[in-house]
Amino acid sequence: MAQTIQGKIVDETTGEAIPFVSIGVIGTNNTTVTNDAGEFILKNVNLPAKLRYSHVSYLLLEDEISTTNNLFVKLKAAAINLKAVVVDPYRGQRLIKAALEKAKEFEKENIYGNAFYRQLTSINGKPSQIYELFYDLEFNVAKVKGWLAKQSRFAELNEGLSFAMSNQSYLTFSLAGYLFEDRKAGMFVTLKNLKDFEITIEKYIEQKDQDIAVVACKYKGNKKQFYINSTYYIGVEDTKVYRLENSIFNVPMSINAISKIPPTATTVATFNSSRTAIPVLESISSKLYLNLNAKGRSLNPVISAMLTVYQLDKTLKTQKFTELTKKVQDKAIIESIEYNPIFWKDNPIVKQTALEDAFIKMMESKSAFGTMIDP
Repeated sequence: MAQTIQGKIVDETTGEAIPFVSIGVIGTNNTTVTNDAGEFILKNVNLPAKLRYSHVSYLLLEDEISTTNNLFVKLKAAAINLKAVVVDPYRGQRLIKAALEKAKEFEKENIYGNAFYRQLTSINGKPSQIYELFYDLEFNVAKVKGWLAKQSRFAELNEGLSFAMSNQSYLTFSLAGYLFEDRKAGMFVTLKNLKDFEITIEKYIEQKDQDIAVVACKYKGNKKQFYINSTYYIGVEDTKVYRLENSIFNVPMSINAISKIPPTATTVATFNSSRTAIPVLESISSKLYLNLNAKGRSLNPVISAMLTVYQLDKTLKTQKFTELTKKVQDKAIIESIEYNPIFWKDNPIVKQTALEDAFIKMMESKSAFGTMIDP
């Protein structure tokens, strides 16, 4: 019988939780990633099963399991090689160019999967709003192209201080790939403008099959415009992108308040190519930081979002997906779906960090989910 597996992954030396570890059942398409607390859940696992744990900064681990008890997995950090960094000052640029050229060969190949999305808004350090979505996705190596919402829930506090981001999903999904050739606004790393970035290899992570080069790309031009500094984790042999970290400056958005400083954001995307020709999206987290003054009050909203593609499914291509644009209103999508409390009760995909877990339990105790009104 299919079982649900739960566990936590930590650093072998420090004992600290490791986010964004890929966990997969070898020989199947069943995968997931750890959340911020290093926790993961895998459902529909036939025991005994062999699991693969992978992260670009840690040594690959494969382990056979025969129990559903909580797993506690320790990963050994991969060795870091700094000696080779200065040997060839142009190698980083060549690696970026090769990786983007390889991705461009697959830019028209759409991928389909089931995904879970959570967005948490905090104001001045206190959680105030949360919503969660299950949906089907259509995406490629450049971005998420379309979505089809299936289940949703939403709740928020009403304490006289509120802030809502109506389309955080667009920011998250638009940066869910690693090929930005068609972007019309902002300065991104593309094949056309590599010269506009200072590109250096920060280090090499020594893995069993190949080293992973950590390549930093810092924009050299006008810092007053919308631009992104990126760090790519690229296989030195296969030139595939396995991780992409973005620091986003001067995010273009309209705010009905006085912004003390331009909005900034960060994203971390992970990609997996264990069963595909090109690395495909596995997870992406985003955080948007604002510093506002509204009606004489100082507001510091932080909007955190986490997308997890927990299963690929080619059969989803027959569906009609809603195109993702700046005009998409997340809350309108959520409120268009009837809340199903049975679906959410003990759902194994809904992984939670401690902060989110406490906030969700409080909202559940107030019967806030599904009512679409402030508790």
